[in-house]
Amino acid sequence: MNRKEFGQLIASLRQDLGLTQAQLAEQIDLENATLSNIERGAKRHIEPETLFRLANALQLTSLERREFFLGACGLEQEKIVRQPGPGSKTKVFDADKVLAELFDQMGKIYLPANLGDCYGDLIAVNKALLGVLQIDADALKSMSEAIGGFNNLHYVYGSLLSQQALGNEFSQSALDAIRAFREGSLRYRSKPRYRELMREFRNPQRYPLFERYWRRVSTLDDDKESAGDRMQFQHPRYGTLSLMISSQVTVTPYGELFLSYFLPMDAHTATSLTSLVAETGQEVIPLLSWPEKKPLVK
Repeated sequence: MNRKEFGQLIASLRQDLGLTQAQLAEQIDLENATLSNIERGAKRHIEPETLFRLANALQLTSLERREFFLGACGLEQEKIVRQPGPGSKTKVFDADKVLAELFDQMGKIYLPANLGDCYGDLIAVNKALLGVLQIDADALKSMSEAIGGFNNLHYVYGSLLSQQALGNEFSQSALDAIRAFREGSLRYRSKPRYRELMREFRNPQRYPLFERYWRRVSTLDDDKESAGDRMQFQHPRYGTLSLMISSQVTVTPYGELFLSYFLPMDAHTATSLTSLVAETGQEVIPLLSWPEKKPLVK
């Protein structure tokens, strides 16, 4: 990200904590004018110690710090990936080939799985995941008509069904969903898609719980060093399913893609998932085109 975008990122993170420029500048022992220049993108070189103090004051987790420091390097996303050249026949710039390989992997996984991007938008799911989450064709069509419909935050915060299914685990899952969104989208906060999603999820009529958890996650004391999240889900047929969500990351010029598997955490869940996958099959259901991200479900 360029210096202007990085400055917008710092301003956004500062506002999450309810800090003024003057308050943040005082915390990191920096002149207010210097911090203003950083946030406006006018300061080209930012000292490593200043970046370190900013990351501390902005209360970033370890995973967020990694994204923050990567953003500070000043390179655009398309320059971070391997570049084509005489000794490299990289296909990373061919979106169709990248998706085809990931869809092929999804179709061979004997587990519920989804493919998401850096904003938490769901590019595709397999039928086993739809079976676990109890999402039918009507629900998919309804999601396709919402601005943030095919997004993990929409499922967690905008669906009464999901809140009932998560039960006592809803609070932790709600926090985990926002953490994953913050970490994945941290370097993309200046992009139109991020701003569009935040306008949608901050609508209290449609997402009454979102703002409460958004503010809460910014002040948690415990760190998040791993991308894996646990969840318990109440399935109407199989009962309590204990799952670990584990992801593999594909770096692309258009942002990261995350192929996530829902792994069983006990014998009952393992047996239930085997039965469910056998019943539903492993077909991959594309939800959004990528990187354009137009709904594909009619």
